[in-house]
Amino acid sequence: MPLLINEVKRKLSYSMSEEIYITIIGGGVIGCAIAYEISKESKKNIVIIEKNNQIKGENQSSRNSGVIHAGIYYPKDIEPLKARLCVEGNSLIYEFCNKYNIPHKRTGKLVVATNQLEEEYLEDTYRIAQENKVPGVKIIDCKEVKKLEPNVKALSALYVPTSGIIDSVSLTDKLYRIAESFGAMFLVGNKVVQIEPFRNDFQVTIKSNNGTEVFRTKILINSAGLYSDEVAKMLNSGSPFEMNPIKGESAKFYRTKREEISINGLNIYPVPFGYILDGQRLNVHFKEFQKLYREGKISKSVGVHLTPTLDITGSNYSIGDTVIIGPAYSKPNGKEDYKPTRDEKYFLDIINPLFPYLKLEDISLHQTGIRAKLKDHNDFVIERDPKYQNCVNLIGIDSPGLTASLAIAKYIKQLLEK
Repeated sequence: MPLLINEVKRKLSYSMSEEIYITIIGGGVIGCAIAYEISKESKKNIVIIEKNNQIKGENQSSRNSGVIHAGIYYPKDIEPLKARLCVEGNSLIYEFCNKYNIPHKRTGKLVVATNQLEEEYLEDTYRIAQENKVPGVKIIDCKEVKKLEPNVKALSALYVPTSGIIDSVSLTDKLYRIAESFGAMFLVGNKVVQIEPFRNDFQVTIKSNNGTEVFRTKILINSAGLYSDEVAKMLNSGSPFEMNPIKGESAKFYRTKREEISINGLNIYPVPFGYILDGQRLNVHFKEFQKLYREGKISKSVGVHLTPTLDITGSNYSIGDTVIIGPAYSKPNGKEDYKPTRDEKYFLDIINPLFPYLKLEDISLHQTGIRAKLKDHNDFVIERDPKYQNCVNLIGIDSPGLTASLAIAKYIKQLLEK
């Protein structure tokens, strides 16, 4: 049962002359993974502050496609943390899911090229996969694609066997419950409103429906997702990071409705491409894209894709009938703008080149999420605050943050040990 700050103080015999050892701001999948990893061995007290009223990953941690990524998209020279932590996190997340019976499936993925221009991008995706040592990846022709997914249209495709799907809410919940069993204390419904340096530690002010309270902490871990840039600036006004959130909308259809729209359960993706903030795709040759991408003028998107879902009954789960189409990107009006702006025809038009038999009447709208995309920055930021070394910031943890969550937690633990 999540605690309130007064209960934490009583449990720790806490007074203002004492301190909480580690405070984690943010109880999404990343915050819960860090709490899980640290609490396994640490005898120190750990508190997690979460602004939402429950630990369910109500923002990025649940509003996503639920894909376990393999690590094929992130060049080591541009996105070294994503490249490393996604590949490491991929194996860790399967191991964790198998140990604790978290609903998931190792489905495999097809990254599909439908024309010669897209095959340029596919070759580069294959190169990145090899550099990142992603196992089992290979380029296959249209005949092999048809054997795997008969209703997908392709000239060629990249087959990625270690990709999969996961119920992200179940993962977050299990991490939270294990961390709590190890002694980590979760304060829900509390928003951090002020952080001040106090001698060799930090004074943190939190606000809830019960009022405002203050406590001190030795180590601060900022894992506040969409609000991590704001939290970083609370402590250090000179923090240079600024969130440039991206709205991602999705739709869905039922694969059992007609034989010509059935899929066998693989993740089906277009080739990754460049895009600007309104979601417009840039259809340029790869060399031009690469130049703009390296200059930071455009971002790279994995594109609107097809993702199977899980049917979960008790402790049993299997591939379900629902297939998600998305996300379709656009610029939101703020970090909580979940209002949909795309209609069913938008999703039909964008997915038809690789999945041609889907019809407008098959599609209904699904959900909207907001990605914690950093302005002018493609990689994760995981580093100590330059002014206050006992504060570690995790900023811009967007995709593949879910896949990388357990690897990120280990990375943070190593950083603290140093």
